[in-house]
This record gives sequence, C-alpha cells and structure tokens, in this order.
Amino acid sequence: MMLVLTACPYQSKVPITKPQEKVDKDLLGEWISTQELEIENPKYFSINKFDKTKYEIIEMSYSSYDTAYSSKTYFMHTSTIKDRLFLNVEDASQGGGYYLYYLEKGSNEFTLFEVSDNIDEQFASSEDLRKFVEKHMNLSFFYSKDELKYIRKSKTKK
Repeated sequence: MMLVLTACPYQSKVPITKPQEKVDKDLLGEWISTQELEIENPKYFSINKFDKTKYEIIEMSYSSYDTAYSSKTYFMHTSTIKDRLFLNVEDASQGGGYYLYYLEKGSNEFTLFEVSDNIDEQFASSEDLRKFVEKHMNLSFFYSKDELKYIRKSKTKK
C-alpha cells in the first residue's frame, strides 16, 4: 500500500497474476509509515475493499501551503507466489502499469519491499512475469534496499 509509497519500484505493463485472491480484511484500514510518526501532519494510506478481489488505496498527503490534505487513488490486488505475498498497485488516474511490492504482514503492521527498478526485463504476459518473480524472489538484487514499515492508524469497519 504503499503504492508508490516509496520511491520508484519496478513498473510492469502486466500484473504478476490477474485479480483472483479474495480481499484480506486484515489489510483494510488506515496505515502510516513508521518514518512519518513524528510528523505533525503525516502522509497516510487508507486501504478499502473495492470489490471481492481488489482494493482501493487512497494516499492522503498534507500540503502546508494549502493547510489541507489532498488525496490520490490507487487500485491494488494481491498475488501469492509460494509463501510470498506480492502487491500489484496501479495508479487509478493513469492506469497502464503496475508497481510491484513484496509484503510481510505482522499484527497491525506490515513491511513493504519494493521490487527493484533495476530490473530491465519487460513482460507481455502475467504468466511470464510470474515465472520471473518466482525464479528471482529470493535473491537480494530483486528488491530495493529500502524497506518501509507501516503500522495501523485505524481499522476500516467493512
């Protein structure tokens, strides 16, 4: 959720898999990066159920110039490969590509690892991308060095 919550993760024209996994209610709610906890008006993300297999993510960013929060919307679905949960995140206003993240869930927290933008390969099919991810997902070069930890700000009642 994290949707480009970080710098610039790898962007693919196709998702790792099509949306087929049911929405995980544990991911719903408002989330804040531990890096933002000491900031007076921190950026945070609201993750909501869009349909049975997709999430709507609303990024809330504070503008000191406007003294108000503004929002940006993303859509997301998950892809499980072996024991790893990956996020396929799409900018709702642009479409046309997916940012990819590996997610480690905890109790009222999660850590995001962005798939590195140093990967040059592009894929025409989700099946080819899934095979590539499965082959390389345990290698350190596959992820950017930075990881972001998020904690629950509040839980959605859906």
